[in-house]
Amino acid sequence: MPLNTKFTPSLKTIEITSDVKIYLETYFNNILMNPNIRSMRRRAMECRLQESASTVYEKSYYREVWRRKESQYLRNIRTNKVTISDFEIIKVIGRGAFGCVKLAKMKERVVQVFALKVIPKAGHLKNGQEGHLRAERDFLVASEGSRWVVPLIASFQDDDNLYLAMEYMIGGDFLGLLIEKVTLSEEITRFYVAEMILCIEEAHKLSYIHRDIKPDNFCFSSSGHIKICDFGLAFSGHWTHDTAYFDHQRWGLLRKTGVCVEGDSIDRKEGKDITKRLRSWRWGEVPDNERILSWRNKKCKRRMANSVVGTYQFSVLIKTKAPEILRGQKYDGRCDWWSLGVIIYECLFGFTPFYADDSNEIKANVLKWSSNLDLQKNPPLSPEVESLISSLICEKECRLGMTTYWENDIQALPYSSVTRRRLSNSPHFVFPNDSDDIKAHPFFSPINWKTLHRQVPPFIPEGLQNGEDTKYFSECFANPNPSKRPRDLLLRDKEYGKELLEIRQKNAFKGYTYRRPYCMDSFLS
Repeated sequence: MPLNTKFTPSLKTIEITSDVKIYLETYFNNILMNPNIRSMRRRAMECRLQESASTVYEKSYYREVWRRKESQYLRNIRTNKVTISDFEIIKVIGRGAFGCVKLAKMKERVVQVFALKVIPKAGHLKNGQEGHLRAERDFLVASEGSRWVVPLIASFQDDDNLYLAMEYMIGGDFLGLLIEKVTLSEEITRFYVAEMILCIEEAHKLSYIHRDIKPDNFCFSSSGHIKICDFGLAFSGHWTHDTAYFDHQRWGLLRKTGVCVEGDSIDRKEGKDITKRLRSWRWGEVPDNERILSWRNKKCKRRMANSVVGTYQFSVLIKTKAPEILRGQKYDGRCDWWSLGVIIYECLFGFTPFYADDSNEIKANVLKWSSNLDLQKNPPLSPEVESLISSLICEKECRLGMTTYWENDIQALPYSSVTRRRLSNSPHFVFPNDSDDIKAHPFFSPINWKTLHRQVPPFIPEGLQNGEDTKYFSECFANPNPSKRPRDLLLRDKEYGKELLEIRQKNAFKGYTYRRPYCMDSFLS
């Protein structure tokens, strides 16, 4: 080929190249952001030892056990890869738009069972959910050791599916309890809502908004305590969880190489312009004098959330969504506390405050919440719980926890743009201490927050035959997400779309694999 001949890569080459670039950037960013995870585990172990009433000899013994288990763990993740063939499927216990959840046990560890979440890659890649799937896995890894999050045991993949092996919460979910009891007393509601606050607080401490707080996302352990689950819609603001980042990698290469993508018949009819597919100015060119990862971490972190999430199951989620989300406004961690207020109302009255048969009517009721929130029902509420509900189901500027978000609200004030920049240059979407005002509310005055996890819960799962019992799981499953037209124009290409999807399924989630380290609690108890 003559040297002056311009080389035009194929769409297959573009896809593989962008996948490699995404993998390298996310891999090295993870290493730079978490330089010594082993040291973090050691510090966590030392903290647990200090909290326990152990003698000097016992502490020395536990440190030696930690060293042996750490060495064994590092050896295992290098040599023993987890695959779906390692599991024996017992039963499907849940199904929804994300995929399904199966009760399973590892063939070589028949004593322990797991909830295996199976997520088909194809449908989620077509819907542009790559960032959400990464965010869910990254949160579960970051929450390692938390007592308020359902523990992730392992994450792995094959060409077709992603898998999350999690601890089996044998007591079912909180929605099941509400269906059985219809309503709960204020005392019982106080206990469970207090645990929910600690669950949400855990997510906020890790810089995540859950965005899907509802009764079925709180599960009961065998002891009757609550843990939070399902972070498929979680938001961290990080560029590795942003759909625009993945779009830019692929479309940026197309723009540079001049490769034309026609899409499907609808695209050709509408005359799509490739240059208009770049989603945001934030993904511009990296300056020559800056390192790419430093530039991304500095410039490409979203400070506020502004997307209406969960559109594929919108009619289900809308009843707990905060009004600022439904209006399309920028929102922050306070949206989770609105959802908690809706749960409190449902616990006490047996239905949600903005219930309607039609999703559009529910949305209208939420947007006009002030005229639709009725607290004057029988039996009458105590002044404390009525005050709590009114302080959560309200506009975000007045919602409990607002004191930590004053910078965000300043951005919305009718000042000049210069004044707003001077008062608040970088609003934040979540704060680790935004639950303090809620925990200090008079309704929770009987709660000892430090010992709550050791108290006996009002309801404890009973009548279980063994660890594989599914008594508390309903047979009624949600319909799976129907196949939709791919959001990405590349995947809609008539000639290459199917092949590009297959390549993306194989390469898009490199680095997804995780294996949980040994648990210190098992030998400190």
